[in-house]
Amino acid sequence: GWLGYATGVSPTGTGRITYMEAKWTVGQNPTVGGAFFSPWFGIESSDSLNLIQPVNPWVSDSWQIYNEYFQWSPEYNYDSDAQTVNAGDQLFGSVTYVPENNTYTIYHSDLTTGWSVSAAIAIQQDNNGNYKNYTIAYIVFEKEADCDQYPPDGKGVFSAIVIQYDGVTVQPSWTTGFVDDVCDNRAAIVKPQTVQITW
Repeated sequence: GWLGYATGVSPTGTGRITYMEAKWTVGQNPTVGGAFFSPWFGIESSDSLNLIQPVNPWVSDSWQIYNEYFQWSPEYNYDSDAQTVNAGDQLFGSVTYVPENNTYTIYHSDLTTGWSVSAAIAIQQDNNGNYKNYTIAYIVFEKEADCDQYPPDGKGVFSAIVIQYDGVTVQPSWTTGFVDDVCDNRAAIVKPQTVQITW
């Protein structure tokens, strides 16, 4: 499950997320391999049943980046093509609302190597035929492992965060929390555009 995380919402409590972007650096390689965990950012529908996320998992012995979409009902998971990345690489991700066809374009790139991947994610309709509204932004570190299996630098920083509601850049209302209490993994709001997760 999730460890430390930050939740961002509209300061007015209304509107649709039309754009989000962030940058971060691939963590150091763990000294002990074998685990699966991931820092990521993403956006979620207001009913908390749809999640669009550029992810950056450590997969047993290497780092990867790819785009993921998870839908709880009916359950469905999409993963894009993945690319191996290296510790210290600079990453950039974005999610962009496309009103013309009710999709989000999800984009993930390694700025160090130039590799990128993008996909169009259809917005699910609810039981009444209305397109769901994505209103929640997340910065998350997830999946439990032994403490020596996490990056030894002990932190991940998401910076240059931009969040737009209805096409307007806002300073989101951030809160932090944790689900699984593992290795004291916690999120902190350094400033409105910077979220740090430490362990």
